[in-house]
Amino acid sequence: MYTYDSFETAGAFTLMRPIFITLLIVSLLLFVIIILPKLREKLANSSLVFGLSLVSLVVSAQLLYYDAIIVDEIGLSRDGVSTILFLVNAIFCIANPILFLMKANK
Repeated sequence: MYTYDSFETAGAFTLMRPIFITLLIVSLLLFVIIILPKLREKLANSSLVFGLSLVSLVVSAQLLYYDAIIVDEIGLSRDGVSTILFLVNAIFCIANPILFLMKANK
């Protein structure tokens, strides 16, 4: 039915999954930068942490929203993995600024 078979896997729309994974990797890298003292001193400042966390959270939420619209329009089932990836990314996006502030106040 579709030009590309990679749009769906077992009846679920999975085209957006690589973008969710990329956003999660960015959030995890930011988490590692915050945790390691040498990297935090060299690479992290409050603008980077808050800005990157906010942008990653907003883009991920919009992606989940538009993913739901696309799934509804083309009649496929929902991809549960994308929802879980969004939730894990949201947790890291909220935890990163909090962790950064806790480490900065020490």
